[in-house]
Amino acid sequence: MCNNGLYEDDDGKRVYGTPIRVAKIIADIMPSHPNQKATLYFNDSDSEKIAELQERLPPQTNNFQIRSSIGDGNDRLKSLWPILRQRNGVHYLLFYDPYTAAIDWTAIEPYFRGWGEFILNHMVSDTVRALKSAKNPETIDKYERTYLTPFDELAESAGDRKDYERRLQNIIEDLCRNLNRKYYVATVPFFIKTNALIYDLVFFTKNIEGFKKFKTAAWKTFGGQSSNQNAREDKQMYLPFAKPPEDKLCYFVSDIADYIVDNFKGQKAVPFAEIYKLLDEHPIFPTLLYKSDIKDALKLTGRCKIHVSTVDFV
Repeated sequence: MCNNGLYEDDDGKRVYGTPIRVAKIIADIMPSHPNQKATLYFNDSDSEKIAELQERLPPQTNNFQIRSSIGDGNDRLKSLWPILRQRNGVHYLLFYDPYTAAIDWTAIEPYFRGWGEFILNHMVSDTVRALKSAKNPETIDKYERTYLTPFDELAESAGDRKDYERRLQNIIEDLCRNLNRKYYVATVPFFIKTNALIYDLVFFTKNIEGFKKFKTAAWKTFGGQSSNQNAREDKQMYLPFAKPPEDKLCYFVSDIADYIVDNFKGQKAVPFAEIYKLLDEHPIFPTLLYKSDIKDALKLTGRCKIHVSTVDFV
């Protein structure tokens, strides 16, 4: 789903959505890359939204093309994959954005095998809110296809967000079981103003550099924390021998420092390069743009001694 690319913020001001913003960014950089080509594929089931979107998209050039289509997004993905598969040297980013918790794994499974990256909008709030009361056969079928699980089994954990998120992660693991490359998955939760979780953005890549940049972009978007949950970093609320809640949906740089200290406890002269390598593969914690902040947070723990290129942990 791409929508018409135009929204209104809380003040009634018009703002551009994802398709227009992405199109403008790519259009601006392609003149600097004359030997490369970029093609954007936008799809929505609403013909009026596609018509509105096309009026606001930047002009196309020899190396920048936009292809808009109307219809079921899953059908579009199925028809597009054979075309992409035959093109050598193609790198793709797939943003799969259903309006509800409706995922057709048969449509997106091939994209896990190619050389590309994948962003999936898991509308977990839909499942938490509506699965328990679902009666319509089409709705029941939607949940069964999304989680590849019989409805009766899903109903047993009705309202359990963590269970649905875990099922989604397990499906991705199963799809990637026979890949011949290492892969990385990051999940970023998004909240509305009432602090209710609305959806998870699940990012998949086989490129460690893309993984590092995605995590950094998320933390930067949320002002130096891992989500936009209205959380307050107030560790004095916890006794020294007590641990924070396990189901934590917002992390701070201090949490990164605690993770590092716990991982390297008792070790001497640990190179920063080894510390950053550990963080690079972490599903939440970033390194890019945050190395100075991490060093400062390590000092505040009082549980390590910082040297120029190494750290001693007590």
